[in-house]
Amino acid sequence: MSTSLKQTLANRLNALRSTGPTTIEGKTRSSQNARTHGLSRVGLHPPADMAEAIETRRSLWRSDYHPTGSAQEWHFDRLVAESVRLDCCEARIVAARSEHATQASESWDDDQAAAIAQRAVMLSKRPELIQPILLQTKHGVLWLLERWDEVLESLQRLDGWTPETWNLALDLLGVPLSARDASGPWDLHPDDSSAAPGHDLVAQSTAALRDRLTTFLNARDERARTDACLGLNADEPPAIRLLERYAADARRRFSFFLNGLRRLQSQTPETTSVSPATGPPSPRPVRSASPPEPSPPPAALDRSQPSSPLTAEPLAAGTLHTCAQPSPPPTGDRVAAGRVRGSDDLDSPDKSAMTPVPALATEATAAPTTRLPGPSLAATLRDRLNARAPSLNNRRARRARAASARRS
Repeated sequence: MSTSLKQTLANRLNALRSTGPTTIEGKTRSSQNARTHGLSRVGLHPPADMAEAIETRRSLWRSDYHPTGSAQEWHFDRLVAESVRLDCCEARIVAARSEHATQASESWDDDQAAAIAQRAVMLSKRPELIQPILLQTKHGVLWLLERWDEVLESLQRLDGWTPETWNLALDLLGVPLSARDASGPWDLHPDDSSAAPGHDLVAQSTAALRDRLTTFLNARDERARTDACLGLNADEPPAIRLLERYAADARRRFSFFLNGLRRLQSQTPETTSVSPATGPPSPRPVRSASPPEPSPPPAALDRSQPSSPLTAEPLAAGTLHTCAQPSPPPTGDRVAAGRVRGSDDLDSPDKSAMTPVPALATEATAAPTTRLPGPSLAATLRDRLNARAPSLNNRRARRARAASARRS
């Protein structure tokens, strides 16, 4: 029915007169007309209970997060609002599940029958899709049995098939509409035009449905009812699933604003207290690049007897010392280049610290040794090696030190 020009003009004039609320209070009230619970997003005007909870939590959490500056305050305000939104979503989810469980314990059969009746409306249009769905539940099979009873009653009252009864029987069997062309009751038994073939069809269909009930559908329905009474129903109502999505969104936004606040706080320089200095720092000791030179051997050493090896015991000052037979100079990786070294400076180019071994071990005279005013040469070398022991930090130097210890 088309609208006349006069009615259209009247509608236009009425639309010009009605512009909605003009005051701030009226606009705020009308903006909440489509609001159900206000949990889809925290807007500029949250509900009164949420606004009060946000203010309370903001004052309680400020001492925990310590926001400073406008950027940190912005992140702090939004993470507080999202936390209140998350709590409201979870509270409503718990309440909705509790109500759903109570309703399942009170009217499980009625609710399931109403849901099946609402779905079976489409059976006559898409029987190949709706009939298999009805076969999966106890209440769907019960609905199909009631329709088969109607078919049987029509056959008994009219003593035969009618087009409406025949189409209903095909719908209950899940036969598509495209497969019914040129079909009719005569297809059941070509030689029998009475209602007897129809009775057999109804009996076979109802027997199969009842067997399906007793086999597993009754037990399945009992398990579903028990889970629903406990609040564990997997097929939750759409309202609960919507609240679950809102809660997940609130968790994501809370984490986003919390990470942003932490990032800003980590970039803010913190003032640290400096302890007063007790005095000027002591100068750092200067270490010489070259090791100290060993003291030269005594010039008054008597060469009349062969030089004693490094294994000789040290003699006290003022005693005579008789040198033993000279030992061959050490070779290999123990003492490098015919010199006695006791540290990691074996390969150092410093020539002043080298003590030639041949001068100590090959020269010999027949004259006896004289009294020495100081310690012996072996004691001097051993003291030098012990003084430089902390600098031994490689395998080659340790081997040289071990060889020197064995000789001394």
